[in-house]
Amino acid sequence: MGFYDSYKAVFDAVKSAIETKSSIKTVILGEQFSFGQLPKAVINAEPAPIKQTIQGELIEAKVRGSIVLVVSALEPEDWFTDIIAVMGDVVDAVLADRTLGGATFDCIPVGFIPGEIKFKETSYYGGEVRFEAVVHYEP
Repeated sequence: MGFYDSYKAVFDAVKSAIETKSSIKTVILGEQFSFGQLPKAVINAEPAPIKQTIQGELIEAKVRGSIVLVVSALEPEDWFTDIIAVMGDVVDAVLADRTLGGATFDCIPVGFIPGEIKFKETSYYGGEVRFEAVVHYEP
């Protein structure tokens, strides 16, 4: 499997894990943002450092991503019930199988940021969950 395939497999597995949660209606990976069908998870790639491991030819990539959760266009009445519970479902989805079905050596959430989000100059309420996955690749 080439680097691209190994890298993309992590994002595909994260998308599949989030799609199991009934609190999320739409999951977007690599597609344009569209309005409607909230709550929505938008998965984005982040910079991924790559280094050689001590074990000969293996290369280690720390695949990093963010999951922007667009939960509501209206200000929540209760942040914990309306926003943070949905974000918690996403964290639970990532932690349910830390190898993401074998796509990675290990994947963990590394950020949990509730707040206001802007898409196309429109404000929404939700947050961001950041994750980091360790992928070993042999060229």
